[in-house]
Amino acid sequence: MEFEDDSQEVKKFFDKYQEEYSKSVSYIKMWIAEIGEKYGAEERFFRPEDNAGALPPPSPLLRRLDKEFDKENLSLRLYCIVLSPEIVILVNGGIKESQATRDSPSCWKEFQFVSNIASQLGRLIKQGHLTINGKVLERSESFKLTYTK
Repeated sequence: MEFEDDSQEVKKFFDKYQEEYSKSVSYIKMWIAEIGEKYGAEERFFRPEDNAGALPPPSPLLRRLDKEFDKENLSLRLYCIVLSPEIVILVNGGIKESQATRDSPSCWKEFQFVSNIASQLGRLIKQGHLTINGKVLERSESFKLTYTK
């Protein structure tokens, strides 16, 4: 997602965690590439988080795909909004420090943001202000997202 000040949430995420969690960041980037090039944005690749998703994929799926993974790489979460098999909005995330997202301070704030935006996008799609045509999102003139921190 990009905002009026040209800041991209996903860039902020990678910049923030690249140094200290470089293996986890590389792992998430590998999954973004693999999903995009090989599979498409199937729901099974995203951890369900209310009305949003998160990467890396869930552990049971990694085992079924016979993918190697290190539990250490699974604590960093990148929240995203899956709109279609061809459109995923990568947002931001944090370190999942407990079972419940709300008990992980760096995740909770970012999750609340992505959940709010996902709800708005869903509503705008239902109202016809946002349409999906293949890999393209088209918006009406009255399209508007709002979020207050």
